[in-house]
Amino acid sequence: MSDGTSKTDKREHARFELLEYVLMGGPDGKTASQPERAVVVDVSLGGLQVRSRSSFEEGSMLRLTVGRAGDEPIVVVGEVRYSIPVEDSDLFATGFRVRPEDRPQRIAWVDYVHAVFQNQGELLTY
Repeated sequence: MSDGTSKTDKREHARFELLEYVLMGGPDGKTASQPERAVVVDVSLGGLQVRSRSSFEEGSMLRLTVGRAGDEPIVVVGEVRYSIPVEDSDLFATGFRVRPEDRPQRIAWVDYVHAVFQNQGELLTY
């Protein structure tokens, strides 16, 4: 879990690290081409961070479909907060603020982040 104590880190919520796949498309779920594939590297109640081969314009809205092994994917709209190159790679780190479109989407996101938290808690050793 990231504690968000960096001098430049402005995260409001703690982040939980994971590796799950995400498809990113236009806000209506469609794009002119195939949705961009990426890997989710951390999540929080307020957003998520991904690694992809493409950069995205700050402020743009994308429909994010986060895969979950054996469960229904989580679909939520995210606003790009930043998209910067990852040093010594051909990848970009992109941060999204989650912008649920309705109450069911918000509840699904909170349940998802809670499940990630619970799963990571079970992996801790005392």
